[in-house]
Amino acid sequence: MAQVIGIIESFKALKHELNNNKINRFNSIEEVEAFLTGYDLEKQSILENTKDQLAREYLERLSELKEAKLEKEEHIRIETDNFLFEINNLTNRVDVLKHANGTNFFKRIWIAIEYYFKEKRLLYLKNNRFELIDRSVREITQRIENHNLFIHRYTNDLECLIQEYALTKILELEHINDTLNQLRNLVAGAIGENLVVQELEKLSDNFVLINDFRLNFDPPLYYRKTNSRIYSIQIDHLLISRAGIFCIETKNWSNSSINTLDLRSPVEQIQRSGFAMFLYTSKNISIKNHHWGEQKIPVRNVIVMINNKPQESFKFVTIKQLEEMNDYLNYFDPILSQNQFSSLITHFS
Repeated sequence: MAQVIGIIESFKALKHELNNNKINRFNSIEEVEAFLTGYDLEKQSILENTKDQLAREYLERLSELKEAKLEKEEHIRIETDNFLFEINNLTNRVDVLKHANGTNFFKRIWIAIEYYFKEKRLLYLKNNRFELIDRSVREITQRIENHNLFIHRYTNDLECLIQEYALTKILELEHINDTLNQLRNLVAGAIGENLVVQELEKLSDNFVLINDFRLNFDPPLYYRKTNSRIYSIQIDHLLISRAGIFCIETKNWSNSSINTLDLRSPVEQIQRSGFAMFLYTSKNISIKNHHWGEQKIPVRNVIVMINNKPQESFKFVTIKQLEEMNDYLNYFDPILSQNQFSSLITHFS
């Protein structure tokens, strides 16, 4: 099995965009594909799980409602007894104070003050007893009302209740799906590149794959074909083998995309990268294994099309569909020794 180094560039870009949209659930493009394939099932699963959750909550609330009603009755009984006890004591005390005679002026003043406050408290309790008792069970009453409201909605409007309880998860799911649809070009690119990686992994251990390979040039390279300077290159997949180096670009394009004039030519893109790689290896990597002189490291440009490919052929670029790729890569005879191969891997990784 071929050794794989690095993460595909399009998935890095996709992860970056997803993170910007506060989506962190995906650790691989396979998980993204699984989500898109199972979106409707996951949505239905949320609703079904919510329905099961509500059924359990319904039974719990029935039990809690019964307990709350008993708790309220017991609390009212105790509070009523306490109020009646206090009212009875106050009544007796007020009656005593009403007929009491103080032995001196200060004693009479004290009796008058106590009589005033005790009578005021007695009248307050008599006039507000029921309201005070209701206030003391307000929290229990609120619980009972909440339970009754839920039970009523469960028995009379279950579907709306399910939608309400599942709303947060459904909105989150729809946000993920909408975002992935907005990023469908990135998703398609990542899916395509991942398919290529999976196929390249099937190669023998005489191949090493470096995903999202990048090189910077200082000073820049002169590219005569376009009369421009190359400051850097990025290659989807750099495949190193004993037959040389393959610069591989992946395109998951439809027929309409292939025929669209607005899209940048992948042929020009890979030609530019391949030219830069050829110059770089020629200047920076020395392989001597022959008495005639220094060996050349072949650099081959390959575009892998996932679904469709043009019928035309192009200079310095081979275009293959996914299922044709590995046969093409295995076609070339090895020209590098195992030591040279290892040295090349060390240089680029």
